[in-house]
Amino acid sequence: MGPSSASETADEGAGLSAQFAAAMTAFRLPLGASVAVAVSGGADSLALALLLARWAKDRRVAAHALTVDHQLRAAAATEAVRVGAWLGAHDIPHTILRWDEGPHARTFKRSAQSAARTARYRLMTDWCAANDCSHLFLAHHADDQVETFLLRLSRGSGVEGLAAMAPMMLRHGIVVARPLLGFTKLQLMSVCDGFGQSWIEDPSNQNTASTRVRFRQAQEVLEREGLTRERLLATVGHLQRARAALEHAVTALLAQGSWDVFGVARLPVAALLDAPEEIALRALARLLTGAGGHSYGPRFESLVRLYARIGAGPWRDVTLHGCLVGRDGEQVMISREAAQITEDKTLTGNSSVVWDERFRLTLATEAAAAFTVSCLKGAAQSAALPETVRAALAKIPFRVRRTLPVLFDAAGVAAVPHAGYTRADVADMAGFRLGVTCISAGFEAPAAL
Repeated sequence: MGPSSASETADEGAGLSAQFAAAMTAFRLPLGASVAVAVSGGADSLALALLLARWAKDRRVAAHALTVDHQLRAAAATEAVRVGAWLGAHDIPHTILRWDEGPHARTFKRSAQSAARTARYRLMTDWCAANDCSHLFLAHHADDQVETFLLRLSRGSGVEGLAAMAPMMLRHGIVVARPLLGFTKLQLMSVCDGFGQSWIEDPSNQNTASTRVRFRQAQEVLEREGLTRERLLATVGHLQRARAALEHAVTALLAQGSWDVFGVARLPVAALLDAPEEIALRALARLLTGAGGHSYGPRFESLVRLYARIGAGPWRDVTLHGCLVGRDGEQVMISREAAQITEDKTLTGNSSVVWDERFRLTLATEAAAAFTVSCLKGAAQSAALPETVRAALAKIPFRVRRTLPVLFDAAGVAAVPHAGYTRADVADMAGFRLGVTCISAGFEAPAAL
């Protein structure tokens, strides 16, 4: 490479670093913050890790890289180790998280990638919560944004879907941040080149069975017809501003309601019906998304039927999107549907878990301990509790108390946090401290309406 080429490369690198620093201002990270960055080994995520590490060094921010070994491909484990070695050469700390269900998920004909994506989010946000990392940075970029827009356009999405990926969202109580939405794939490859960093090419990126890949390959045809990346991104920008305006109105409507510590949402019926229909539908979708522990909203047709039913009367309780929708006086009351809870989680000492996507449980103890997090199932379990605990639970509506987390061990019920109960032998464990936080209100906005 000649002197002029090296100079041009240096200038481009400085420009991209400045562009990245400008993008990072939106996240308002304080000095001393701890954050994580997802690194798969592709050029996009490696470029993000390298840019973030350099940016963080000057601001006393600790950045830790995470790679998920999804086990969907035989090479995944080897690739994760290689990523760790690459990052180690740049003094970037790295942890591999393994998805143990990956080998079984290979048998899912259509949903393996979707299941792996959900698992990646869960593993990484759980790690962030356990390690006091406030933000998880992802490497989605401008080309991904265009593909997302086209994919959702092909599905007939409205404003919410067509606004594509937001720069920031809350998932499992962790801020998921995307600082590269203004960068192209080629720019990120040049960042890696500037650091002398190789990358891994994911073979799935060439699989034409994927609609996203087909849109990527059709980009040249679209550009000839005037649908350039720049024009499509400008359209996404217009839609994101429209989405922000709608969300402002939705937030104002939801402020008239409430969430309680049990993950139950309430909203005055009059306020809901007085709002413009679009705002009311979005508000209902937000409540159902949070109360049901989802990261996506209900089907639009079902949502419209629910809205019409609320306005028409007489009222009968209904189920939708894993929730029970009822009335509490003059308020709509939305709670988790107990029959839809099938998840049990293991909680060990000095760790935390998210249960049913609605509660985060954190256990500190110096003793060896392992509990199963589930909910009360059947009258026998409740009957075995002390009378004072049964009395405390009786004050919680039946439909709600069946949806709350309970700790079990070999001796039976070990703790019922929402009733203020911990069995004596468990409470006497050295350093025992149990924390339970409802994260239902910290949900991601529905993907599409």
